[in-house]
Amino acid sequence: MVVLVSQLPSNSTTSHSTRIVQADQFDFMKKKFLGTIRRGASRGILDDCPDKKGTSEPEVDEMGVPIWDGCTKPNATKSDKKPGKKDSHPGTPSMEQCRRWQERLENVLDDPKGEQHFLLFLKREYCSENFEFWKDVKQLKRKKPQGERLKKDVKEIYNNYIGESASKQINVNGKLKVAITEAVNDPYLEMFDDAQKHVVQLMRDGPYTRFIQEKNILDILRGNG
Repeated sequence: MVVLVSQLPSNSTTSHSTRIVQADQFDFMKKKFLGTIRRGASRGILDDCPDKKGTSEPEVDEMGVPIWDGCTKPNATKSDKKPGKKDSHPGTPSMEQCRRWQERLENVLDDPKGEQHFLLFLKREYCSENFEFWKDVKQLKRKKPQGERLKKDVKEIYNNYIGESASKQINVNGKLKVAITEAVNDPYLEMFDDAQKHVVQLMRDGPYTRFIQEKNILDILRGNG
């Protein structure tokens, strides 16, 4: 069993003795600490943080226990910070493309390369669900499915983003949520339009303003974005 050893002061009566902290005791302390963090996050402590990006690795003390700063996402891991294997880098855009992205969000969403860079940025900020919903609705309307295929595609979007147990639940008001829920069994292509407009506004007011900041645009032009 691995142990952590710390020497006692030389003036101790037991100068050759050691104080041993067993590994299982350390693991218990670490789990208790992380549990406190998660309970704090569930009470909304993160909501008051000025910066909730969670893009940097948490600091650790000399024993390897994370030092939570109250803002970094407490359960973030290295795998959360890097796009998965299925995500490919969209490539470096031109300066003109970046200039247009800074003018308005729609210029980002109308540019395939802009979409990809924006999605990567949102994933680093742990807030990609609004974009993914917008994208899925856009593809639904482009494909224009009918009949049972339309019902299946609508149900999938609903289960992913709107339903009570949705894995990527978006923030829509109760009235809009009820209207969508009532239309699921008798769907039509435009049923998500109001929700789509709503998430676009949320992105415009929030992550888009950070995406077009000079530092991020320069990182993209250098191939680091």
